[in-house]
Amino acid sequence: MIGNVQVCNSYADGGNVHSDGAIEERRDALKRARNMKDPLAFEGLASDVFDRKPSDWLRGEGIQRLIVGHKPTGDCPAVLNSVYTGVEIVTVDLSYAHRHDLDKESPLRFGKSRGDAFANVEIVGRDSRNNALEVSGVLACGREYHNRYATLSSTDCTAASSPEEVEDRYLGRRMSTGWWVKARLQSGEYHLSKGSGRNVEYKSISPEEVKEEFS
Repeated sequence: MIGNVQVCNSYADGGNVHSDGAIEERRDALKRARNMKDPLAFEGLASDVFDRKPSDWLRGEGIQRLIVGHKPTGDCPAVLNSVYTGVEIVTVDLSYAHRHDLDKESPLRFGKSRGDAFANVEIVGRDSRNNALEVSGVLACGREYHNRYATLSSTDCTAASSPEEVEDRYLGRRMSTGWWVKARLQSGEYHLSKGSGRNVEYKSISPEEVKEEFS
């Protein structure tokens, strides 16, 4: 594309902003690109959200958050917490929210394409440089959530300016087991997911388990 320099592909794989499967696909694509001199080897792959080079460049230009769509993110938005790179990455696409990999008789299949899933994404705060991400909605199974992430500011992209009971520092983080913390449900439990491609697994765990992981 003349005049168009693409720094990153889209994000999201396996219902989250990152998956081990996407890492392997990028490695294979790099080998093909080097051996066959074919830049199209990277077509359709997910970029690495943990790559510091693009995030450092974005921060240098005053950009502290990316909000993108198009690639499926399971039954709710997938977010990379700003604690990793200083840039918060928000990916939202509820296509394929229900479990295609399960039998039609399974109670976990959640019905049609999106089940009951819907999501609302808002940016709230004093101004364009000091604000927080709020995500609310309903999972494909019908459970509700309303979450606020840490406030991003022009001086410190990981600093929260509100009480912890309002801003949740565990959201958008990856556990040592490979599960991602995607939402805190109205019941108080945390909604987790992991997967590869369009295959996603879900489970709910207690707040105590999440706090123990990141303490």
